[in-house]
Amino acid sequence: MHQHTTSLLAALAAAVLLSACAGGAPKAAATAQNQPARPAGGHGLDAFLGSYDANRDGQVTRAEFDAIRLQRFQAADTNGDGWLSEAEYVAEFEGRLKRQYFDTGRQPDTAYVNNIKQAHTRFGIVNRARDGKFTWAEDQAIADKTFTGLDTNGDGVVSKADPQRARGPRADND
Repeated sequence: MHQHTTSLLAALAAAVLLSACAGGAPKAAATAQNQPARPAGGHGLDAFLGSYDANRDGQVTRAEFDAIRLQRFQAADTNGDGWLSEAEYVAEFEGRLKRQYFDTGRQPDTAYVNNIKQAHTRFGIVNRARDGKFTWAEDQAIADKTFTGLDTNGDGVVSKADPQRARGPRADND
């Protein structure tokens, strides 16, 4: 029984850590409209700002963006080997998605199931070496492309002031 309780507490602690890392900022530092960040990511400027604007000032610096991505990567690397397996990658995303559903009072639905399926597919895309080991270097390559693509005015900050280009297919933005 003691081992079961310890395992349960460890799992709960991991879930809390993932939620904290995923949200970027504590709930007390929510947006001006008192809405929490949208932690599950997504595509487009609003999803980006919701996921990475840790101090809720309406803009994301590269340092803010990199810090949150590093927090997420390190929290997801549950065995500490320096890379993410598909299971670790999907579990980290699912933790953020669960938090988003919980924060909005929603129950998992068909869209939730489809998002989890898409996360498995996305792992196959972002793991460029096709070796089942998603590395920090692979993550940084995605981060560079994502940030540069949204910082259209080139000022080193992503905000509503960045004119957005027409969207095409994307590999990853979470």
